[in-house]
Amino acid sequence: MGQTTGRYAGREGGPALTAHRETDPADIAAAIEATVGALTLALGRAEEAIMPRVSVSQLRALLLIERHGRTNLNQLAEELGAIPSSASRLCDRLVAAGLVLRRTGSSDRREVELSVSGDGRRLVEHLRRSRRDELATVLARMTPDGRRALLAGLREFHRVAGQRPECDRSNGDVA
Repeated sequence: MGQTTGRYAGREGGPALTAHRETDPADIAAAIEATVGALTLALGRAEEAIMPRVSVSQLRALLLIERHGRTNLNQLAEELGAIPSSASRLCDRLVAAGLVLRRTGSSDRREVELSVSGDGRRLVEHLRRSRRDELATVLARMTPDGRRALLAGLREFHRVAGQRPECDRSNGDVA
């Protein structure tokens, strides 16, 4: 492979791994970390289309509510890492924008139940389509072999990411 300037410098400042480093997990992790910046930019371009309508924190709350289907205000606050009053004000803005529905809880009348409105679902779907389009634009510039290798790697990463290595209890080593 070509010579690098710095540990992971590649074309256009992107990550590059030399042949002797392309199987070292620490080097690959650093290359992935560098690549996440490019992925974040691509996804950010998709989000720009909806940002005039919602802020980043509102979008995060909307996506959390949508993922749950229905949730209560305390659960949302916990997932956002916010105090309930801040989450409530955030939801007030989402309700005012017509993106979230707020109701009295069905099992506990003191509880506030949140769900995504039809407009909120359309906004989330628009965001997802925009994200897929941005990613497809980048992927179209890759070679077919590169796309196949990326997909195979992502599938394996997804498969093992949730697994925790077994520890040998006698000496604490990872098996």
